[in-house]
Amino acid sequence: MNRKTRTVFWNLPSFLLIVVCALLGVFPLAKVAEPAARVPATQLPDGTWTVQGRAIQGTRRCGDWLVRLTNRQGQLSGVVSLARSSVPLEKLVLQPDGTFSGTTRAGLVGSRHVRAYRVSGRFSGETVTLTLEDNLCPPRRGTAIRKAAVG
Repeated sequence: MNRKTRTVFWNLPSFLLIVVCALLGVFPLAKVAEPAARVPATQLPDGTWTVQGRAIQGTRRCGDWLVRLTNRQGQLSGVVSLARSSVPLEKLVLQPDGTFSGTTRAGLVGSRHVRAYRVSGRFSGETVTLTLEDNLCPPRRGTAIRKAAVG
């Protein structure tokens, strides 16, 4: 065995030790990417987001819709509007990661029957993306940009 071959074999155990330690997580070889930080829900700016959608072709009961979300001094509220009826969102909860969800009650508004709806989504900066769901229509999705609060 010559000197060069002996050096390769001599360094091999230390190389294997480094590989085994890295595989076992004793010390990381590369920094793990961390998820991007989200703006906490408590920092959601005051304003109004109006998300609208068109009727689904070929259906009679999946008409034009509108969801208006308002944040005023950290208090999130909302309304779902369909046809000529508007109902408030209840149990509207905003999570620290910017996600939210709320529901409406089924019932009568004036003389019109209104189905129960579920609204869920996420705030990201000035934008909201949401999904409107009920028991008859496929999920409807939309996006809106914040309109600053006046006053």
